[in-house]
Amino acid sequence: MEDMKLLTKLLPDQVSKFWDVIKFAIEESLPPTVGENPDKMNRILSALLDGRAQCWVSHEDYVEGRRFEGVVVTQIITDGLSGTKNLLIYCLYGYDIVSNDSWKSGLKALAKWAISKKCSRIIGYTDVPKILKVVETLGGEAKYTFISLPLK
Repeated sequence: MEDMKLLTKLLPDQVSKFWDVIKFAIEESLPPTVGENPDKMNRILSALLDGRAQCWVSHEDYVEGRRFEGVVVTQIITDGLSGTKNLLIYCLYGYDIVSNDSWKSGLKALAKWAISKKCSRIIGYTDVPKILKVVETLGGEAKYTFISLPLK
């Protein structure tokens, strides 16, 4: 991703048009909380189409068309106990090697949108060292360990 300043929130008809490309990115970057529900991709698509989730793309425009460089799916969530509203980065995928500056500008763009929606912070899951470092350089925390105990 050359420059995440080109981060664009897709409209539902754009999500439908580019679903194959978006679906690949989502499948490659699902959060650790997702199980093996066979209907998960249809449920994600439904949420993107009705506005419960948002799809953002970083892209370059060429004479021949548009090339996606990255896909981010977000969801505004409210903690049921505290009432705190946050923007969850549900998944994040780069088709190319992404520079730290691109990650930073993308997170800053998401932060502006989250502020406009009255969110307290951006949250997400990752174990990618590069992303952890970018978050920390922006003044964020990257310190919790995700635990998962499968129930059989």
